[in-house]
Amino acid sequence: MAADNTRMLARRIEETFDRADAAPPSQYEERVWFEQFQDPDQVFRALLAYRIGEECDLLRLTSALKTVCEVWPELRARFAFGEDGTLAKSIEAPSASIVQLLHVPSAGEALTLLHDLQARPFDAETDPPFQAVVLLSEGEILLAFLVHGLLGEVLSPQILLEGITAAYASETPKPLSPRVVESDGVDPLPLGWLQRPASGSTVVALRQNGIDRPASHSHGVDLPATLLGLSSSTAASALLARAGSRFALFLAKTGGPETVTLRLQPGQGASMAMSAEAAARVAISRDQSPEQAEKAVLSGLEQRNDNEGGTATFTLQALATPVQAISEHGLQFEHLPLPSLQSGLGLTLAAGPTTVGDIRLELTGGRETSPHATAFLLERFVSHLEGGADFSGIVPQNAAATALSPAASVQNDDDTVATILAEFREALVSPDMGPDDDFFDFGGHSLIATRIIGRLLSNHGIELRFNDLFSYPTAASLAKQATRLETAAPAQAEATASGSLTAPLSLAQMSLWKAYAAFGFGEIFNIPFALDFLDPVDENAFECAFLDIIERHPGLRTHFYVENDTVLQKIVPMHDLPGYKWFWTSEESQGVDRHAEAGWRFDLAHELPMRLRFLKDAQTGRQVLSFLFHHIVLDEWSVNLMMDELTEAYRARAAGKAPVFATKPAPFHEFARKQVASGVNAGHLAYWADMLRDAPKGLTLNGQDGTPHEASQDEAPAGGWIEFKLEKHVSDGLYAIAKQNSASLFNVVYAAIAASLRHLGGLSDLVVGTSASGRTDSGYFDTIGYFTTVVAHRVRFGETMTVGDLISSVKNTINGSLEHSEIPIDLVEEALGMTPGRDHLFEVFIQIHAKNKLNGILAGPDGKPVEFRQIDPDKHESMLGLQFEVMEETIGGERSIRVLMSYRSDRYGPQDVERLRNTTSGVFSRFAEAGASSRVLTTLA
Repeated sequence: MAADNTRMLARRIEETFDRADAAPPSQYEERVWFEQFQDPDQVFRALLAYRIGEECDLLRLTSALKTVCEVWPELRARFAFGEDGTLAKSIEAPSASIVQLLHVPSAGEALTLLHDLQARPFDAETDPPFQAVVLLSEGEILLAFLVHGLLGEVLSPQILLEGITAAYASETPKPLSPRVVESDGVDPLPLGWLQRPASGSTVVALRQNGIDRPASHSHGVDLPATLLGLSSSTAASALLARAGSRFALFLAKTGGPETVTLRLQPGQGASMAMSAEAAARVAISRDQSPEQAEKAVLSGLEQRNDNEGGTATFTLQALATPVQAISEHGLQFEHLPLPSLQSGLGLTLAAGPTTVGDIRLELTGGRETSPHATAFLLERFVSHLEGGADFSGIVPQNAAATALSPAASVQNDDDTVATILAEFREALVSPDMGPDDDFFDFGGHSLIATRIIGRLLSNHGIELRFNDLFSYPTAASLAKQATRLETAAPAQAEATASGSLTAPLSLAQMSLWKAYAAFGFGEIFNIPFALDFLDPVDENAFECAFLDIIERHPGLRTHFYVENDTVLQKIVPMHDLPGYKWFWTSEESQGVDRHAEAGWRFDLAHELPMRLRFLKDAQTGRQVLSFLFHHIVLDEWSVNLMMDELTEAYRARAAGKAPVFATKPAPFHEFARKQVASGVNAGHLAYWADMLRDAPKGLTLNGQDGTPHEASQDEAPAGGWIEFKLEKHVSDGLYAIAKQNSASLFNVVYAAIAASLRHLGGLSDLVVGTSASGRTDSGYFDTIGYFTTVVAHRVRFGETMTVGDLISSVKNTINGSLEHSEIPIDLVEEALGMTPGRDHLFEVFIQIHAKNKLNGILAGPDGKPVEFRQIDPDKHESMLGLQFEVMEETIGGERSIRVLMSYRSDRYGPQDVERLRNTTSGVFSRFAEAGASSRVLTTLA
C-alpha cells in the first residue's frame, strides 16, 4: 500500500515544464481568474466522470488523453499576475501530472480521491486548468476530468469527448475555439428556505452516502408519461418543455420568485457546470397559464427566443442517455452523475424517457442547498402533478427574505458554557471534559489558552480577557466572565492577495534573520529534533504523509534570499519538489551520524529548510528519525500542529488512502505580506519601550567568577549545559501552587527562577527574556510557520514580597503583554537607542516546552500502534548568558518536569554554575511546599 502511495505521489508531482508565451488572456479568462483570486476557497473545478466500456484499450486511451493535452495548448495554460498590474498567460509543456493513472480498491475510495483532487487549492500560476484521471477500480475503468472554469469559453463535455474519441482513433482532434459565453449564471439558492442551516447543523441520513463535506446532491423519480399528459412516443423537446414549464410554475406558486427564469442547457447530463457557452433563457411568470409557459420553453429550446441575460432560477436539460457509443473502435462513455464540490451549480432539472416508456425526472441541488432539498422538492412536485394539496401553505410568505437574514437568536448562559466547553474539549483533545473541570488539570497551558480565546472571539463572538481563563479555569465559571458581542463570523485569514510566490519576511522572521546573519549563517538556528520509534514504521508511508503536510503548508517549501538589500522568501511549487532531496530512508542513510546531521549548514537560497532522515540505531536496531528544520519556518506552536496533521496523514497513507483534512490552513506567506503591509504598530512598540526604558542591563551574581576558563567535556567553546529533573513530589507541588494562584505552570517556574536569581544577585529589578507565540490573528492559528517573537519582561522585587505576590506579578506581566507580542525584541532595542546584535536588553532567557507532541503514537495499517519518543537534542553554543528551558512532559499518563540550563562559560565559571544549580533546585522545592504562597521571598534560601 505504501509503495502504491509513493508511486501515486510521484506521478502527481513529477512534472517538467518549459514556459512559452501565449496570447493575452481573454476577457472571459480574466473574469474567471479574478473570481478565483477573490475567493480562493471556492471550488472552481468541475468534476466529470465516465465508466469506460470493457473493450477499451487502456494504453491507447492514456495515449489519446496525452495527445489531447498536446494538441490543445489551452489545457496547459498558466496565469500569473505581474508586477506591472497585468495578467499574463503562458503555455507549459505537456507534463505527467495532467494525466494520471491510479489504482483504487473500491468505487467509494475512488469518489473520495476525486473529491480530494477537486477540493485541493488551485493556483493558476502553477496548476493546469485541466486534469485527467484514469482510475482502475474493482475490474472497471473510470475516467474522470477536473476542468477549471477558465476553460469554459472553449471546452464542453461534448467537445472533450469528441476530441478524446478522435485521438483514440489516431485522428487529430479539432482545435479549440472560443464560443459565445453567457454573462449570468444560475442562482445558487433560488429558494431561500432551501439553504443549509446557517449554524452548520447537519441532519444525517440513516443510510450514509459516504460524502462528508458539502457537495451537490441528486434525487430521481420515474413517472407514468400520462401524469404529464404525454405518451412514450413524445418528442424529446416536447417532453422537456412540458416538464420544465410545469416545474417553473410550481416554484413560482410555492414560495419562489414571481418570475422564474429557466436556463436551457445545451447537450445532455445533469451534473456539470463545466461549459460557459451561452444558453437560452426563458422567463415564466406566476400568472401565466401552463400552455403559455410550455410554449415559451419550447420556443427557447428551438432557439427562437430573444436569449436575454439574467440570473437563472434553475437549469433545464435533457437526461443523459445511459451509454454513449461514440467510436467505431469500441470506446464507450457511460456518464456517472457524481456529487460535485463546485459552488454555484444551483438547481438542475433533467428529464427524459426511460427504456420502459416512463418519464424520468432528476433534480440536482448545488452544495449551497440542504442535501434533503431535492428529495423534498421532487416529492412535492409529483404531489402537485397528481393534484394533491396545495404546498404553498407550508411556506411563509416572507420565507425567502427571512431565510437569508435570520433573526439573531437569544443566547443564554447555558449556550455560552456549552460553546466554551466545546472549545476546551477540542483544544485539549478531551471529549469527556465537563463544565466544572479545570482547564489546567487537562493539560492546558498559555499557548492553548491563546488559541481558545482567539477562537471564542472570532468564531462565536465571545470576548474574554486572557487573565479570566487563569482565574476562572472551568467552562461554567469562565462563561460568567464572558461578553457576548452582537455579531460574530468565523475567522478566516485574508485570502491570497498576490499572484506571486514571493513575499517579504514577517517581523519575527526578519528579527531571526538579523541574528542568523550576525552568527555567520551557521547552524545556530537549526532545530534538530530526533524521534526514536519503539515499533517499526513504514518509511515510504511516512514520506507520503509528510509530503501531504508540505503541500498543505507552503512555508515548509520556501527559499530565502537577498535581492537589492531586501530579504525575500519564495515558495517552491509542488511540481518542482522532485528536484530537491529532503527525505532519506534508513537504507540510504547507512554510515550517517545523527549528530553530524543535526549540524547541517542550510543553504536557504537553494535547498528546502528541512531534512528528514531515517537511520538505524546501532545498539537497539530501532528506526530513528532525524527531523531537522531551520527555525525560520517552524516554531513550537507549529510543531504540535505538524505532529497532529502528520498523525492523520500517516494513518491514511499506511492504509493506502489519501488523508482528508477538515480545514484548510491559511498560507504563512500571506501572513507575512499582510503584516509587512500593515507596518509596525506604534502603540505596541511604545508599550515595550516604556516598560523597558531605564531597566538594568546584564546580570551579576554575588561573588561571581567571570574569569574565562577552559571548556569542560560538557561545554561547547561558547558554553555548557546542565540538566536537573525535579522529583515527583516537587513537580506535583508546583502544579498545586499554580492552581492555588490561578496561574500556569510557566508562571510558577518563571517566578521560581527569578526568585533564585534575586537571591544570588541581591536584585531588586530583573529583565527576563522569553518567547511569545506572536499569533495575534486567529485566522492563522492553524498555519505552520515562524510567528514566535522574543520579548523581554521586567520583574521588580519588593522587600516584603511573598511567593504568591511574585507569581501574580509574573502572571499579570506576561498575560498583559500578549496582545503586544508581535513586536520583536530588535525593534524595541532600536527604539531604545541600542544596537541590536551588540547590545542586549537581557542576560537571562526562560522558556517552557509544554507537552509537545514529539512523544506519541502513529496508527499502522492494521490499527497497530507505532510508538515514538523524542530524543533530547544535542546542545550547541549559547547566544545568551543564561538560558533555562523547562520541559513539561507527559509520558504514559505520568507528568514530569525537567530543567535544562545552558550558559556561556566566558561569563559563568564552574562555581557559579554549581551555585545556580543548587539555589534553583532549592527554590523549586520551597515553592512546592504547602503554604509556600504566603512565604516572603527572603526566607526561601
